[in-house]
Amino acid sequence: MPSNPTLKVNAPDHTIKSVTIFKSSKAEIVRTFSLNLKAGQNKVEIRGLPSTIDTHSVRVSGLGDARLFDVVCTIGVNNDASYFPDSSSEVIRLLRVKKAAFESEKRVREHEADLLVNYAKTLSGEHVPPSQMSTFLESFVEQGRKNLSAVTEIGEKIIDVDRRIEKEIKRSQTKKGEAQGEVDIVLSADEASTVDLKLTYIVSKVSWHPTYELHATTENGKPSSSVALHYRARVTQSTGEDWANTALTLSTVSSDTIAKSIPQLKPVKIQARTNAFAKNVGFNRFANVQPTFGQSFGQQVVQQQPQHESQHPALLQLQRQQQLLQQVQQQQQQQQQQQQQQQQQQQQQQQPAASGFSLFGSTGGLFGGSHPQALALGSFGASAPPAFNFSNPPLGPFGASAPTTTSVPPGLFGASGTSNPEVGVRQSPVSVEEERLEAYEEIDAPGAITEPTTFVTETPIAISFAITGESTIPSDGIEHQVSVAVLPFEAKISYVAIPRIEPRVYLQCQVQNTSEYRLLSGPVSVILDDSYVSKTSILDVNTGDAFDCTLGDDATTKVSYARSSRTVKVEGGSFTEATNTTTYTTKITIHNKHAFAVTDLVVRDAVPTSDDKRAKVILRKPDGLADAKDGQEVVINKEDGLKAMWEKVVDGKGGEKEGKFEWHGSVKAKDKVILEAEWEVKGPADTVWVETRTV
Repeated sequence: MPSNPTLKVNAPDHTIKSVTIFKSSKAEIVRTFSLNLKAGQNKVEIRGLPSTIDTHSVRVSGLGDARLFDVVCTIGVNNDASYFPDSSSEVIRLLRVKKAAFESEKRVREHEADLLVNYAKTLSGEHVPPSQMSTFLESFVEQGRKNLSAVTEIGEKIIDVDRRIEKEIKRSQTKKGEAQGEVDIVLSADEASTVDLKLTYIVSKVSWHPTYELHATTENGKPSSSVALHYRARVTQSTGEDWANTALTLSTVSSDTIAKSIPQLKPVKIQARTNAFAKNVGFNRFANVQPTFGQSFGQQVVQQQPQHESQHPALLQLQRQQQLLQQVQQQQQQQQQQQQQQQQQQQQQQQPAASGFSLFGSTGGLFGGSHPQALALGSFGASAPPAFNFSNPPLGPFGASAPTTTSVPPGLFGASGTSNPEVGVRQSPVSVEEERLEAYEEIDAPGAITEPTTFVTETPIAISFAITGESTIPSDGIEHQVSVAVLPFEAKISYVAIPRIEPRVYLQCQVQNTSEYRLLSGPVSVILDDSYVSKTSILDVNTGDAFDCTLGDDATTKVSYARSSRTVKVEGGSFTEATNTTTYTTKITIHNKHAFAVTDLVVRDAVPTSDDKRAKVILRKPDGLADAKDGQEVVINKEDGLKAMWEKVVDGKGGEKEGKFEWHGSVKAKDKVILEAEWEVKGPADTVWVETRTV
């Protein structure tokens, strides 16, 4: 019976149709193979696939009328892939074979030259007459020239082969990953046919992240409002296979091969943790019971003995329950004794000595007759809670009446127990509660004093970027940059200065994302007039949102910052202490040397604040700013449109509480503007007050 035909395919000999890279360090590869099937079953052996292939992700399609019988994907352990003609090891082997052949041919040529010389040495005048000597010499020289030419040519060929071997060795060293993946497919065809088999699989060791270049220009020294954002991506892969001339797609989806299902929602239980019995922590909580207030005065304390780790868990649980019950019973007995003693002392104080109540003989003595009903006391001698009020029954967790209980002697920590006779007698006080709470999800509650906390989660946005044209990404572990798009944007240019820190004016560029693309977080290289300026980064920017970039500093606009201070001491009197009042004055000068007006000027400064109540800061200038609220503008100069305001509060930082404020205005061409600030710091004279910068 003839065997089924086997088609052997070397994957690197066939191009990759498409590659989709996900954010989960994985990529989906699509390959196509043109196969000539015969009638009946056909076995297809595909070799040279990457070793990082997910063996459970292989899919086969595009079979036409053929039927798929079996698909097996494995990672080979042999060296079959190294025998393929395009593998580095095979290429190097063939080059070395060629080099050996050239070296052998060179040795033959060298022997030829030796034989020619040795033959010429054996000749003498007896063998060659003088008339034939010139002819012999010409023949000797010509033959020697041919020999030298052949040896030189072979030497060049050997050098060329050596260089090719060195190049191939370097290429094999730079290549990351192996190609030991194998896929065996069994197909059945009713008749001979040709199919374009499509093989899809997932590989790992792939990554990509976005990167940007913001290109801006100037016109006569004035920045243009039109900018171009070059949206690019850096791709790295070490899968073991080279992606040559393929369609590349970048996706923000995390393609995990782990099976996923809809999560199950569990009920949430609210429970108090002030009572040890209500906490679902088992009996380990009572491993070391500390003595209470009453036990510190000579009463016996029962402690749990350490258990050997090799004992059976059930035995350990039983021993722990017994010890806990002993502790509970002893605690209750001690509390009852304390209550009886206190009650007797009160009765003795209330009854006169002649009433017949003696210490040892009367019916109401300590050891003789009966006593009135004992008062319920806590563990520290305090009165127990009042008896149950049937007119106002307690409410359940959702407002319904709770089950009725009766008062019993105080519990371990002084709280009233319930009438359930099982508690503290036959079973663990926490075992039933533990079983009931196992089905609930435990949520940690905030502490007694906490800040308001908000947890926000949102569905990740899935975006795919199709790279125009064909891309080639070798498996070398090196970042390769591909272009996603070039996006033209309109920008708003501002001139920002912080003279207190540095006397410079910076060009701030606010770019509005008017494209259809969502800008992912990544680094941004700023290019101004084809010159590198700076490097910054952006967070995720949705369509319609804006982001800021710095275009460097404006060297034509000059800034100066001057600061002065004076201190006045006020002597104290009989009921007042001496104080120092220091007045600080700052003067900022902005000189615009451009031939155009500098609009949207922002100058930032800060007035100090103090957490020490002994020091008081009073803001004098800018006028009216001390009475303004956050975000409220104060007009300083109507002619120049100069305004002052507290810096906007962002994430709870900035604004008046941190003393940060801004001037907003413009400077005409070849003109200057002076900005003044003044504040007073008043405090005790015996204390040195200094300014510090918070990190």
